[in-house]
Amino acid sequence: MDARPVLERIAGLAPRRGFTLVGVGGRGGSGKSTLARSLPGAQVVGTDEFWDGAAFDLGRLRAEVFVPLLAGAAPRYQSYDWEARRRRPTARVVDPSGLIVIEGVCALHRLFRDDYDLRVWVEAAREIRLERGIARDGEAARATWVEVWMPMEDRYVERDDPVSAADVIVDGSGDPP
Repeated sequence: MDARPVLERIAGLAPRRGFTLVGVGGRGGSGKSTLARSLPGAQVVGTDEFWDGAAFDLGRLRAEVFVPLLAGAAPRYQSYDWEARRRRPTARVVDPSGLIVIEGVCALHRLFRDDYDLRVWVEAAREIRLERGIARDGEAARATWVEVWMPMEDRYVERDDPVSAADVIVDGSGDPP
């Protein structure tokens, strides 16, 4: 995966606020988290942190991260702990300065698109994404990936069309940056 196009676009931005806000979206296993973590100095907020045990709570992400950020305040939120299957007791705080990256399948959702300084979509073939998901979650998760996650993501992409909202599309098939 080549992060240079994203880094070049970030370097050329004139931030509208005291920070640069970048959205990195893509289907599960595409490489979006890897790309987000590779951006120097980035504070990364994952949409996965806003799972409520049954669905992603995008309203809470909007209220607890975007609203404070856009007002110049430091967002505070309790992220979801996937291993413990509950919210973490300690709040996470995001400093409203520097580079802030919101990454996740729904990062380029219509609720957030206009707030970003840069929108990035990471694309990878289905077979690669499934292989990465199984490598991360184990073979026992294959049915969930194939029967639940991937169809849900496909419906979201078809319904919300985050790809067309992207300023940059990155090929996530290769090795991490």
